Amino acid sequence: MAEVELHPEEILEEEFEYARETAAQAQNDRTAIVNMYLLLVGGVGSIVLALSQSSPSGPFDVPPAAYSLLFALLALTGFFMLMKLVRLRQAWYESARAMNQIKRFYIEKFPELDAAFLWKPNTIPALGKPWTITFNLALLVMMLDSVAIAVAVHMTGIRVPQGDYVVDLFAAVVFFGWQLFYYFYQLPV
Repeated sequence: MAEVELHPEEILEEEFEYARETAAQAQNDRTAIVNMYLLLVGGVGSIVLALSQSSPSGPFDVPPAAYSLLFALLALTGFFMLMKLVRLRQAWYESARAMNQIKRFYIEKFPELDAAFLWKPNTIPALGKPWTITFNLALLVMMLDSVAIAVAVHMTGIRVPQGDYVVDLFAAVVFFGWQLFYYFYQLPV
């Protein structure tokens, strides 16, 4: 059996390429996830409008509980989308760390390369850094599914003397707060 000759620079090159590719895939996947959720939200909105206008003699009579369930499922789906966005950010971060580990190795071997690398292990943006593209996309999902939970609660008919929308607003704020907590718990700053 012939002995395979291993070349460290080729292995490092392949490892770096793998990390670069996984980072790029994580970046692309986050956009696809949000686009899918936006299509879902738009589709549900279209269905709701179509159902309310579908009967020739007047609005189609859909029980409020059905709307409540539909919007609660939409909110739950949004939370799962948020979980996926968090995981994609974690995957990107790990890929960036892997690439920077290889850079660190080369800088130790060839100190003159230090000036060539703008991004270094200590300059990787924090996982939960606010106002990144991932954070903004997650914020969009959080707002949409918080509105969906408010609509779901509203359709249940629960009211308090302080106003018709107090319970709905409370549910939306609590759900939004929970998701924001989840985001920063999973992705510390």
